[in-house]
Amino acid sequence: MTDDDPLAGLDDVPWAQLQHSYGMADDVPGHLRAMQAGVWEGRYPPSAQLANRIVHQGTRSQAAVYTVPFLVRMALDPRLVNRHRFVGLLVAIAIGLDNNYLPNGYDPREDRASLADIRGEADDLARWIDEAADDEQRRQREGSCAQVLIDAEAVVRSYDAVREALPALAVLLTSDSPELRAMTANLLAWFPESAATSIPLLKAFIADEVSPGAAATGVVALGLLGEAATVPFIRRYLDSPIVELRWASAFALTRFGIADPAVVDVLTQVVARPPEKTETMSFLSGSYMSLAAMALAETSEAATLRAVDAMLIGLAGCRGVEAFDDRYYTADTLFKMVFPGDPAEPPQSFGDLSDVQQRVVRFVADQDEAGWPSGGMDALRRWKVPTRHSDLRVYAGIAQAPPA
Repeated sequence: MTDDDPLAGLDDVPWAQLQHSYGMADDVPGHLRAMQAGVWEGRYPPSAQLANRIVHQGTRSQAAVYTVPFLVRMALDPRLVNRHRFVGLLVAIAIGLDNNYLPNGYDPREDRASLADIRGEADDLARWIDEAADDEQRRQREGSCAQVLIDAEAVVRSYDAVREALPALAVLLTSDSPELRAMTANLLAWFPESAATSIPLLKAFIADEVSPGAAATGVVALGLLGEAATVPFIRRYLDSPIVELRWASAFALTRFGIADPAVVDVLTQVVARPPEKTETMSFLSGSYMSLAAMALAETSEAATLRAVDAMLIGLAGCRGVEAFDDRYYTADTLFKMVFPGDPAEPPQSFGDLSDVQQRVVRFVADQDEAGWPSGGMDALRRWKVPTRHSDLRVYAGIAQAPPA
């Protein structure tokens, strides 16, 4: 390795003593080298393979924080390709799965408070360990307590490590790659403690950006940072001739509790007929439809026939593997919105459902059985609505029950 090698010092890290989701992290250097080389075997790129180990399903592992310096240097190395993937992995290391924090942003104080609580319980946990019935139980309790602390520390340390790298990474907002510019704007969205620095950078980026998807990502990032002073700037794009910017403005404004008719109009239009997905809108895999649905669900118009019909129109157009995210997240939002919680009195028949509930049930009954989210099916079960397709069609009066 040379001095300007982004992976200089890689072998100095005690990877075999660090944990990731599948055991010890001695395989991490190989994945980082494959990312640097830009070659791989199998279906998934090495960045995805590494993510599966160090941030599996959004859970930051002990090894994650140690990858941050290398990922940052690779993201900044213009000799490498697909650098937006490195920045995307840094987002995952910082916060886990972004869909867990949409549409309202991430608050690092919650994870820091959880870590403080665990540390504050040290004396109680020590007594619990001492009260073990035998040595085997004592070892199990010691291991359990140690792991809880390791996991909580990994979350906070990973976030802070990425936050410290933000000043260096901000230069990527001027990269030649629109995907890299967009993912960098996405990254800045998750660090409210750095908002004072990030907001001016994002405003300048949005004003100069030529890619509609990347500019929209910047507007959404301003909304997620949650600084009320940015509302006038965000609002100016609500009347933009570019649909991506209108969508981004409406989405971001709901973050501040703003859901006037103009905002709702834009969201309902986009959820029904979203712009084409591209990698330059980097939130939720570029799903304009799903994000519009999430934002609509935060407004007082959420469960109106107009909003529900817009979501159903959008879902009717979701076809093929490429539309999976649109279908999954929009449907999940819709089901939970229209069939919330546990009903005080479960409906006895289809006629006992509200108009919007009947509309959703009829729509589902008219569709094929594949692809509905498990959360949506759980919502129907809580409301005692059949989930088997043939039963649902009978329930909605679309088909007759088979003869006994």
